[in-house]
Amino acid sequence: MNTNTNMHIQRRRSRRALTALLMSAALLVTTAVTPLPAFAAAGSTKSSLININTPSKEEIVQFMQAHPTGDIYFDADGKSTGKTHETAYLTVPETSAPYAAGRLAESEEAAALNTIKTIRYIAGISSNLYISEEYSQLAQASALVNYVNGKLTHTPVKPAGMDQTLAQQGYDGSLHSNISWTAWAENSLKWSILSGWMDDSDANNLSMLGHRRWILNPAMSMTGFGSVTGIKGTYQAMYTYDKDNRDSDYTGVCWPAHNMPSSYFSPSSAWSISTGEELDPSGIVVSMVRFSDGKSWTFSSFSADGDFYVNNAGYGQKGCIIFRPASIEEYKDGDRFFVYIAGLEEPISYEVSFFDAERFYAAPAPTPDTPTLNEFGEPVLTWSLPDKADGCNLYRRPVGGDWDLAAEELDDMFYEDVETERGVKYQYRLTSLRTVGGTLYESLPSAAKTITTPFARPRIKSLKTSSRGVNTLKWGSVSKASGYKVYRRVKNGSKWSSWRLIKTTNTLSYRDVKARSGKTYQYRVRAYRTYHKNTVNGTYSVKKSIRTI
Repeated sequence: MNTNTNMHIQRRRSRRALTALLMSAALLVTTAVTPLPAFAAAGSTKSSLININTPSKEEIVQFMQAHPTGDIYFDADGKSTGKTHETAYLTVPETSAPYAAGRLAESEEAAALNTIKTIRYIAGISSNLYISEEYSQLAQASALVNYVNGKLTHTPVKPAGMDQTLAQQGYDGSLHSNISWTAWAENSLKWSILSGWMDDSDANNLSMLGHRRWILNPAMSMTGFGSVTGIKGTYQAMYTYDKDNRDSDYTGVCWPAHNMPSSYFSPSSAWSISTGEELDPSGIVVSMVRFSDGKSWTFSSFSADGDFYVNNAGYGQKGCIIFRPASIEEYKDGDRFFVYIAGLEEPISYEVSFFDAERFYAAPAPTPDTPTLNEFGEPVLTWSLPDKADGCNLYRRPVGGDWDLAAEELDDMFYEDVETERGVKYQYRLTSLRTVGGTLYESLPSAAKTITTPFARPRIKSLKTSSRGVNTLKWGSVSKASGYKVYRRVKNGSKWSSWRLIKTTNTLSYRDVKARSGKTYQYRVRAYRTYHKNTVNGTYSVKKSIRTI
């Protein structure tokens, strides 16, 4: 009997972060460490319910390198957009009568398959997974039928004008697949796998995590993918109802896994472990602690520091314990958690260690010094290069603007930035580069350093007074100036008053009609520049004095 009924995702344009490509360097703060709760002292008690592989972080990184999964685009805040390159087809689907399912290109299938293989390898179960021609036909037909109907369902009706055989394939594929819909076109299968089916923590799926458990089903050895995209959005399918590897003895499959790439797990995702046995939820108590600060969570049927479920349905493996800790905003590199589960025949305990797989071999970020200006007013950057780093990249932005790569693969620890403009406040940061096994790793960026390039001072051309008591000031233009600020002070006896801004203008002259006859005044001007809602003031001109007639 198919147990995948009603396991669907209907998402609007919500975005869960998969990873951030560049983040600000964290400030190190020393605090007292909270003692770990007593249950953490239980150590690594091993239960017969856990029987999986535990690949090291190095092995996971090497596997990921050997199994490319394609790119996912991110917005300015580092949130996954779900969008990718235009979907490639071996044969393009026909979405109007007489209809044709089409077939994804091998490159699309390979990227999706490698994503699933990587997930299963991380989880410690068999990654020997293959594309089945039959399953691909069923998954593609499922995506087509649901797209044509404009409705995501595991039991689609036959569209009018569609061949009965194709419609039946669409029905069978939908019934035995993870399926998804997004409102936007060109959705990546990788995004649907990671942010959709593996996340699975929306209100409709949290209590069972069926999509995730089908993907992590140890008995699966073959699959197939389908995708149809257009004005109705993107409909996708992954055939999951394969049990060809029936002899698999993997149990205790957990997600997040023991060594967990942080880009593969969202802070809003639920934790899970499948035991493969029918469980009585009434006596189960899950305890969890974070090593860095000793913060702990407890979950049971009676109370929970977050969400808690036990699901015995046969989504892959039955006996799944589900818990989602509250108040976790991020899983970052180096985070370690200890999980202890009581109320079973034997207790289960395991540790989860998050790491940044994309930067696993990277050296620490360089330490930049405070920037200075050379004789030409150009920023000069110096820094210390950390051990194991082969070089570094330098990034620059005007304050409020976007980061750009100013210089790459620098092996010196000195750089003069000759491509800056005058009168702009710039920020700089550095990343280290390190090559391991032919792969270039880039660190997270250093803290940003700020410097303002000097603005040329205006040259006073003339200052004249008239018989009517009007002082007229003229000055030369300054390149890149948005405007000019005119300042004045008056002499009272032997003392001067404070300088006062009397005019902001974009012209090159000013008539002071408020000057009083018989008084001595001084004037000065400076240019200013406005960009990205920032204003940079230039250097004051030379002071000019005049006595009003």
